[in-house]
Amino acid sequence: LILLFPDLIKLIFSGKDSDEVVGYINRACENLLKARESAVFLADRSGARLGLSASTGLSEVLEKGMNIGLGEGFTGLAAETGRLLDRSEVDSESVLVRRKMIMSDITGFKPDYAAPMQSGGVLFGVITVGAFEGPPSMRRETLRALAAVGAAALNNVRMLERFGRASDLDPETGFSGRTSLDSTLKNELERVERFGSPMAVMELTVQSAQADDSLSSREMLSVAAKHLRASLRNIDIGIRTGKGTVMLLLPGTDEKGLDSVTGKLGGEIPGLTTDGGSQVGTVSIRGYVIPGNTRMTPMELLDTLGKKEPMEFNGYYQA
Repeated sequence: LILLFPDLIKLIFSGKDSDEVVGYINRACENLLKARESAVFLADRSGARLGLSASTGLSEVLEKGMNIGLGEGFTGLAAETGRLLDRSEVDSESVLVRRKMIMSDITGFKPDYAAPMQSGGVLFGVITVGAFEGPPSMRRETLRALAAVGAAALNNVRMLERFGRASDLDPETGFSGRTSLDSTLKNELERVERFGSPMAVMELTVQSAQADDSLSSREMLSVAAKHLRASLRNIDIGIRTGKGTVMLLLPGTDEKGLDSVTGKLGGEIPGLTTDGGSQVGTVSIRGYVIPGNTRMTPMELLDTLGKKEPMEFNGYYQA
């Protein structure tokens, strides 16, 4: 594909964000595969849900902003299994799989193929195509190659996002600085609404670091932040928002998950020690889970979080 259509590949890789990349992929479905109907779904950071990002010829079937879970319908099955699916071969699937697919399929949406954009075990999205013009020569192979190119381009976008956050790193915590708070919250809240998956927000304060600005207090915050960085998943985001405070954004985490993380961190961090032998001591944690599909502004989120009663931890805690 790279040798035959270098300009197309360059265009896809030139996308500045995931939606722009997907727009070029969707255009390639029409120009390269001669598909009159196409839809490209992006996966959320947790890889648990898919949100419609671009489509052609399906405006009356697919609603703008719709999202589905892994395993739901023909598209969700491709995402869950990591296989390129051909609708003509669905009969070879087990009875249970076919039944689940039929029960959860999107009404009126019957693509001929669904190809997951996957790289290194990470799901970036799914390309679906149908209603082709012309002969089917090399259709599957071309779609498979296009999905691989799409995964690589979307992976590049994620890496650039990480580099962008790294340019604003706070030296004492290794997390993003407060100046990135508003833009980061806007991006993550948009994903909550778009993909329908929840996100937990946690505000953790090291009381000793909050109380004064001594070298010892800053060391305690650094020790706590180092432990947090080691504990977080690669999709989680940390932002230093105050003298002794760090905000954590945990995509795909529900109430149960938030309770578990709160208990774990509240039990581990107070007992950590600095090089000088001082313990971090008391930490306070407040948290809030934003339900999937919720529309919320950063200001509304911060206001809601601020009204939550913080829990104080001095050591081991059972969530």
